[in-house]
Amino acid sequence: MGYRTKDELEHFDFKEAQINEIREENGHLYLELGYVTILGSNSCNRDIRAMGTNALTLQLYQVWEKRLVREGYRHFDADGNLKEQQEDEAIPGEEISGLYQELAGSVIFQLDRSGELYRFLLDGEERTYTFEVRAKHDIEEWERFMNIQN
Repeated sequence: MGYRTKDELEHFDFKEAQINEIREENGHLYLELGYVTILGSNSCNRDIRAMGTNALTLQLYQVWEKRLVREGYRHFDADGNLKEQQEDEAIPGEEISGLYQELAGSVIFQLDRSGELYRFLLDGEERTYTFEVRAKHDIEEWERFMNIQN
Protein backbone atom coordinates (compact mmCIF):
# COMPACT_ATOMS: atom_id res chain seq x y z
CA MET A 1 0.00 0.00 0.00
CA GLY A 2 1.14 3.53 -0.71
CA TYR A 3 -0.09 5.32 2.45
CA ARG A 4 -0.60 4.20 6.03
CA THR A 5 -1.84 5.90 9.18
CA LYS A 6 -2.36 4.62 12.70
CA ASP A 7 -5.03 5.84 15.13
CA GLU A 8 -6.08 8.70 12.80
CA LEU A 9 -9.72 7.70 12.36
CA GLU A 10 -10.89 11.28 13.01
CA HIS A 11 -8.87 12.47 9.98
CA PHE A 12 -11.15 10.55 7.59
CA ASP A 13 -14.79 10.96 6.66
CA PHE A 14 -16.35 7.52 6.20
CA LYS A 15 -19.87 8.81 5.53
CA GLU A 16 -21.22 7.12 2.39
CA ALA A 17 -18.21 4.79 2.13
CA GLN A 18 -19.18 1.37 0.84
CA ILE A 19 -18.16 -1.83 2.61
CA ASN A 20 -16.82 -4.21 0.00
CA GLU A 21 -15.62 -6.93 2.37
CA ILE A 22 -15.27 -7.69 6.08
CA ARG A 23 -12.99 -10.43 7.37
CA GLU A 24 -11.26 -11.49 10.57
CA GLU A 25 -7.70 -12.77 10.81
CA ASN A 26 -5.71 -13.52 13.97
CA GLY A 27 -7.89 -11.39 16.26
CA HIS A 28 -7.96 -8.41 13.87
CA LEU A 29 -10.88 -7.10 11.80
CA TYR A 30 -10.32 -5.92 8.23
CA LEU A 31 -12.83 -3.78 6.34
CA GLU A 32 -12.24 -3.19 2.64
CA LEU A 33 -13.92 0.13 1.88
CA GLY A 34 -14.66 2.14 -1.22
CA TYR A 35 -15.05 5.91 -1.55
CA VAL A 36 -13.54 7.25 1.67
CA THR A 37 -12.79 10.97 2.11
CA ILE A 38 -9.35 11.82 3.47
CA LEU A 39 -9.51 15.10 5.36
CA GLY A 40 -6.97 17.88 4.99
CA SER A 41 -5.81 17.28 8.58
CA ASN A 42 -4.64 13.73 7.76
CA SER A 43 -0.89 13.29 8.27
CA CYS A 44 -0.45 11.82 4.76
CA ASN A 45 -2.50 14.50 2.99
CA ARG A 46 -0.08 17.14 1.73
CA ASP A 47 -2.82 18.94 -0.18
CA ILE A 48 -4.54 20.48 2.91
CA ARG A 49 -7.96 19.93 1.30
CA ALA A 50 -10.26 16.97 1.44
CA MET A 51 -9.27 14.27 -1.01
CA GLY A 52 -10.74 10.89 -1.75
CA THR A 53 -9.70 7.33 -2.34
CA ASN A 54 -11.69 4.59 -4.00
CA ALA A 55 -10.10 1.75 -1.98
CA LEU A 56 -9.06 1.85 1.67
CA THR A 57 -8.39 -0.96 4.14
CA LEU A 58 -9.49 -0.17 7.67
CA GLN A 59 -7.83 -2.54 10.13
CA LEU A 60 -9.04 -2.79 13.71
CA TYR A 61 -6.25 -4.40 15.73
CA GLN A 62 -6.62 -6.60 18.81
CA VAL A 63 -10.41 -6.88 18.71
CA TRP A 64 -11.84 -8.29 21.93
CA GLU A 65 -15.55 -7.54 21.66
CA LYS A 66 -18.11 -7.16 18.87
CA ARG A 67 -21.78 -6.25 19.03
CA LEU A 68 -24.18 -6.19 16.08
CA VAL A 69 -27.78 -5.00 16.17
CA ARG A 70 -30.12 -5.38 13.21
CA GLU A 71 -32.32 -2.35 13.71
CA GLY A 72 -36.09 -2.68 13.77
CA TYR A 73 -38.64 -0.87 11.65
CA ARG A 74 -42.32 0.00 11.32
CA HIS A 75 -44.23 -0.26 8.06
CA PHE A 76 -47.41 1.79 7.63
CA ASP A 77 -50.01 1.78 4.87
CA ALA A 78 -51.09 4.97 3.03
CA ASP A 79 -53.70 5.70 5.73
CA GLY A 80 -51.11 5.61 8.52
CA ASN A 81 -52.14 2.19 9.85
CA LEU A 82 -49.34 0.02 11.18
CA LYS A 83 -48.99 -2.99 8.86
CA GLU A 84 -45.78 -4.55 10.14
CA GLN A 85 -43.34 -3.98 12.96
CA GLN A 86 -39.95 -5.53 13.63
CA GLU A 87 -38.07 -4.92 16.89
CA ASP A 88 -34.30 -4.41 17.13
CA GLU A 89 -32.49 -7.75 17.02
CA ALA A 90 -29.18 -8.23 18.84
CA ILE A 91 -27.12 -10.79 16.93
CA PRO A 92 -25.37 -13.27 19.25
CA GLY A 93 -21.57 -12.80 19.25
CA GLU A 94 -20.82 -16.21 17.76
CA GLU A 95 -23.10 -15.48 14.76
CA ILE A 96 -21.68 -12.06 13.83
CA SER A 97 -18.88 -13.30 11.55
CA GLY A 98 -21.47 -15.35 9.62
CA LEU A 99 -23.19 -12.09 8.65
CA TYR A 100 -20.13 -10.37 7.18
CA GLN A 101 -21.15 -11.37 3.67
CA GLU A 102 -24.62 -9.90 4.26
CA LEU A 103 -23.02 -6.64 5.45
CA ALA A 104 -20.86 -6.40 2.31
CA GLY A 105 -22.44 -3.81 0.07
CA SER A 106 -23.64 -1.77 3.05
CA VAL A 107 -22.95 1.94 3.17
CA ILE A 108 -21.49 3.57 6.25
CA PHE A 109 -23.86 6.26 7.48
CA GLN A 110 -21.61 7.16 10.43
CA LEU A 111 -18.39 5.89 11.99
CA ASP A 112 -16.97 7.25 15.19
CA ARG A 113 -14.58 6.22 17.92
CA SER A 114 -14.76 6.77 21.64
CA GLY A 115 -11.61 5.40 23.26
CA GLU A 116 -11.41 1.78 22.16
CA LEU A 117 -15.04 1.60 20.98
CA TYR A 118 -15.62 1.90 17.23
CA ARG A 119 -19.28 2.44 16.32
CA PHE A 120 -20.53 1.93 12.77
CA LEU A 121 -24.03 2.88 11.65
CA LEU A 122 -24.66 0.90 8.47
CA ASP A 123 -27.32 1.21 5.81
CA GLY A 124 -27.71 -2.25 4.32
CA GLU A 125 -29.63 -3.29 1.26
CA GLU A 126 -32.80 -4.05 3.20
CA ARG A 127 -32.02 -3.24 6.86
CA THR A 128 -29.90 -0.91 8.93
CA TYR A 129 -27.35 -2.05 11.50
CA THR A 130 -25.35 -0.77 14.44
CA PHE A 131 -21.97 -2.53 14.61
CA GLU A 132 -19.76 -1.88 17.63
CA VAL A 133 -16.22 -3.16 17.92
CA ARG A 134 -13.78 -2.80 20.79
CA ALA A 135 -10.19 -2.78 19.57
CA LYS A 136 -6.81 -1.37 20.61
CA HIS A 137 -5.84 0.42 17.36
CA ASP A 138 -7.03 1.38 13.92
CA ILE A 139 -4.79 1.37 10.87
CA GLU A 140 -5.80 2.80 7.51
CA GLU A 141 -4.02 1.86 4.28
CA TRP A 142 -4.70 3.10 0.77
CA GLU A 143 -2.93 3.34 -2.54
CA ARG A 144 -3.70 6.79 -3.97
CA PHE A 145 -5.39 10.13 -3.45
CA MET A 146 -8.13 11.29 -5.81
CA ASN A 147 -9.75 14.67 -6.39
CA ILE A 148 -13.29 14.97 -5.07
CA GLN A 149 -15.94 16.20 -7.46
CA ASN A 150 -17.93 19.08 -5.95
